[in-house]
Amino acid sequence: MLASGAFVSSERKSRIMQAQQAGGNWKFAAGLPRWTPIPVMFAETGEIRLRDRCLALSTSFLLRHFALGNKFSPIKKSNLCTLDGLRPLFKERFSGGTNWLKFLKDVNVSIENFIPFVYPVELQKENKIRIRTNDLPFQQSQIPSPTICKLFDEYVNKEWNSSILIAKDASKGEGVSLAALNITYNRTLTLKLHPKNSVFTAEGCAILIAIKRFMQEEDKSYILCSDSLSVLKSLESLHRKSPTISLQIGSAIIRAIPRSKAIKLVCVPAHVGITINEQADEEARAARTSDVNIYPCISTGDLRKVIFRVQAEQGRIQWESTKYFRSFTHLPKTTKTQLLPRRREILLTRLRTRSLPTKAILFKVGLESSPLCRQCGIVDSNDHLLLTCFVFDQLRNNLRASLGIGSLHYNWICTAVSTFNRRACSAVLHFLQSTNLF
Repeated sequence: MLASGAFVSSERKSRIMQAQQAGGNWKFAAGLPRWTPIPVMFAETGEIRLRDRCLALSTSFLLRHFALGNKFSPIKKSNLCTLDGLRPLFKERFSGGTNWLKFLKDVNVSIENFIPFVYPVELQKENKIRIRTNDLPFQQSQIPSPTICKLFDEYVNKEWNSSILIAKDASKGEGVSLAALNITYNRTLTLKLHPKNSVFTAEGCAILIAIKRFMQEEDKSYILCSDSLSVLKSLESLHRKSPTISLQIGSAIIRAIPRSKAIKLVCVPAHVGITINEQADEEARAARTSDVNIYPCISTGDLRKVIFRVQAEQGRIQWESTKYFRSFTHLPKTTKTQLLPRRREILLTRLRTRSLPTKAILFKVGLESSPLCRQCGIVDSNDHLLLTCFVFDQLRNNLRASLGIGSLHYNWICTAVSTFNRRACSAVLHFLQSTNLF
């Protein structure tokens, strides 16, 4: 009864009622009936236990405040959280946060290597800076690759022949690495990053390193080519919630302005054969397995994502250890993106969780006098409705024809629906709605 989240009819203490109400709210939001087992609800919605979520949120909170530093974080400035843990008064109000140092130790991260927050700058107001993402001839995606390469070479020779040309790239596999190439002076710099950094952070670090190391000469024009459109787009409108690596790039560009004639950040198409881009890509890939130095920086935003991935993995392990797992192996392992109208999504959700309101289920909660199917005389379960009830034989034949299979199996159908196979979703929804039961 407790596993299913049902109300207990004996003593109803306020704390118990609050917990049951929270469970009921979750089920309502997911479109699941009250009798859905709580572990099944977590698996279907991709959620984790509230305690685990609070632990992840508290750790994420502290990571962000250490990245903000004394200048921007009142918590860091007042020493409520230190490298040794939390101050007693703060610790009492912040249960769960004491595990954050353990998390940093597990992922082999030093607090000193966090990419610090800096105040956003407005690059668009600087006359010496241009960010070109889609207005140049070689940036049109519909053009064939050989033509793009030719247009790029022509543009470099005609428009940028007196500028210092820089290329960069990043690579992520078993490790994370980056490469920055000064094409004009034939200089190359390769570095490794902490493996918990994302590709976005690695691409941003490559731009940051290229600016710091290769934009040192006085009164020169610089062209920095990057295939990371997302990083360049983030630089067009920096704000206080921008990724810290983007804020650092903006700050580095502002510092480079006084000694530069012009700085242009140019997006180049990836993997189309542009020579300098391919060179940077090869250098970045080679750096992953080389003995180059590890650049001491890591994004707290990436670490926060790691925290929730770890908690989600622990939730998956907990789900697989429950008694319900064998009956619901078709439920997705990751959170789904809703692609259907809510009413149809709820219908498919109830199918996957075997909680369609058939007579067998309604009988358990006192809403039917018998669990038997009126026509077949056997228990009217979800499996019976979908696979064997002779009343719906014609609809079942249509379903088989739509799915292109000879025989129906409940778990196979649920797996197809869980992967959002449009053909399967449409066919199964048509079957369920044609029964006129839901």
